[in-house]
Amino acid sequence: MFRWLVCVVVLALSISSGALSQQSLQDLDNASGFEQALRAVDAIKSQKQLQCVVSIANRPLCQCLSLKLPVEIHFRSYASIANHEKDGLDYKQLSAAEKIIVDQCVSDSR
Repeated sequence: MFRWLVCVVVLALSISSGALSQQSLQDLDNASGFEQALRAVDAIKSQKQLQCVVSIANRPLCQCLSLKLPVEIHFRSYASIANHEKDGLDYKQLSAAEKIIVDQCVSDSR
């Protein structure tokens, strides 16, 4: 009877250990995917910064905008933002928090 109990416990441990190993591999895959996504976002931000610098020739402003604004804001919006066109459509579409970021970036770049 004792042997059966030991066999059941060993079997249960080996099954749970395998499940934990599988979970660890899945966690590693998820972390790797997350890191790839972060690298992709960084690449997009770098590209947007370069395009901005080519367009408006203000590296400090472009760097600030590309680092602090959400990725989904297109770099073409940076030109109207750089000209401080607060009546422009691009500026009006920003959230209150994004407008604060833009105003700070513009004032810091001058």
